[in-house]
Amino acid sequence: MAIGDINDIFTRLKAQIPGSWFKLSPNFDATLQGPAWALSSIYAQITYAQLQTRIATATDGYLDLIANDFFGSNLLRLTNETDGAYRARILANLFVKGPTRANMSAVLKLITGRTPDIFEPSNTTDSGGWDGGFYWDTGVGKWGAPMPYQSYVTAYRPITNTQSLGELDSWRWSFDSYGAWSEAPVTAVTDAAIIAAVESTRMTGTIVWMRIENNPVTP
Repeated sequence: MAIGDINDIFTRLKAQIPGSWFKLSPNFDATLQGPAWALSSIYAQITYAQLQTRIATATDGYLDLIANDFFGSNLLRLTNETDGAYRARILANLFVKGPTRANMSAVLKLITGRTPDIFEPSNTTDSGGWDGGFYWDTGVGKWGAPMPYQSYVTAYRPITNTQSLGELDSWRWSFDSYGAWSEAPVTAVTDAAIIAAVESTRMTGTIVWMRIENNPVTP
C-alpha cells in the first residue's frame, strides 16, 4: 500500500467514520471504495502536476515545454530519447558557460559520466614541439598551421545502464527521500545526444573531428 493509492485512502476514510454508525460489511467497504478511487485519482494528478514544476522531475511533454522555454527550437528532443537523457541534455546546456574546451569536457562528462579525450594539434600542451613556428623561417610561420582551429574529440558512451548524473543526482535524492518521485537510471544517452553536446559547446568557425567509443583504447 502506497501513500495516496486506493487502499491507503480507503483505510483513511474508514478510520474517520465512527464504528457505531455502520456495521462492518462488504457493502459498507464497497461504498467507501467509490470515493477512495476518486480521491486517489485526484491525488495522483496533484502529484503529477507537482513533478512538472521542476526540470529535475518534469516528464513527458512538459519536459519538451521546458526546453522550448529556455532554448526555443535549438534543443529539441531526439528520436526515441528518454526523459532522463533529454533532461541531462537540458541541464548540461543550462550550465554551458561558453564555447571552451573545458566546458565541452564538462558537458560531455555530465551526460555520459566519463571524461572525454580532447586533442588540439596547435596546442603545444597536447602535441609538444621543438619549434613553435612563429617566425618566417618555418612553413607554419609563413602560411599558418596545417590544421588551424581544429581538434580531435573522443567521447565515451556510459559504462553501464546505471549511468549517473553526478552532482545532479542530489536533486533526485531530495524527492526520493519523501517517496514522491523516483526515476529509473538514465539508459539512453545516444550518440546523437553526445554529438549535440559537442555542437553546443563548439566555437563557431572551428572544426571538431569526433569519435565515440565504448571504452578507451589501451596503449
